[in-house]
Amino acid sequence: MNMIVNIKSIDTRDSIFSRLDALIASRSPSPVAARIESRQLFSMAIADSCQADSLWGAVDAFHAHFDFMMQTIEINGADDPNLRILRTKCRFYLEQVEALCKSLSY
Repeated sequence: MNMIVNIKSIDTRDSIFSRLDALIASRSPSPVAARIESRQLFSMAIADSCQADSLWGAVDAFHAHFDFMMQTIEINGADDPNLRILRTKCRFYLEQVEALCKSLSY
């Protein structure tokens, strides 16, 4: 089963996942607030989904990479060249969580 779907074809303008994607791309003035917001958004996203282990694994992986990205911003600033790689990894896990949420809600 392919658990990663192309989310570009889905209208996500006002969805939780588009807000998370924007959070990844933004230069948050407060990394602590960004961490809290990402956790709240994920809680909202998975509230209606089955409590599958694969979903929680993808959520945990996202938070680990997102937290590391916020730490990098705190230490090295928002212009650190390594942020590009971290943003890519965050988006990968975000797409996994979104795909799992959609597949588990059917």
